[in-house]
Amino acid sequence: MEIKNLVKAFGDKVIFNGNSFIFPENKITYLMGESGCGKTTLLRIISGLDTDFLGEIIKKSDFISCVFQEPRLFNSLTVKQNLEIVDKASSLTYEELLELVELGVEENSYPESLSGGMKMRLSLARALCYNGDIFLMDEPFSALDEAMKDRLLPKIFKLLKGKTVIIISHDFEEAQKYADNIITL
Repeated sequence: MEIKNLVKAFGDKVIFNGNSFIFPENKITYLMGESGCGKTTLLRIISGLDTDFLGEIIKKSDFISCVFQEPRLFNSLTVKQNLEIVDKASSLTYEELLELVELGVEENSYPESLSGGMKMRLSLARALCYNGDIFLMDEPFSALDEAMKDRLLPKIFKLLKGKTVIIISHDFEEAQKYADNIITL
């Protein structure tokens, strides 16, 4: 995936001024940088959620799975129903996805009863359920404790193999461990 000559501003604040980026296909890229430097804006542009920019985006697919910085869950639906509402492309069953993120026992719970880390794990399961060709993830592991990361990340990255993945993170050690490519803004 390539972005050419990106120009984006919020009023007088210029975020990107003719910047270009290359995100290798079928690889994991970690996007790092100080808060407010445009990382989330870049993901919003790639996903099509922000169309107020100049420049060119070249990507092979618009089949995109997103994990937002804050979980976007349906509070009126159970954990399992939050997966079932997604157009499922994964070969894993809903139950297998919930077990993968260690939420199997919570399948009949509602999001408001979940912790922040559990909500983020449900968001990850939903993105994996949709199984896009491109995964855009904004600090998807920041709400997880180290023990959970140690159990969960190897399984998630195994499923993401062969996908084009862009992950915003402030965790340099994590990026060094899992990234094929690191871009610092």
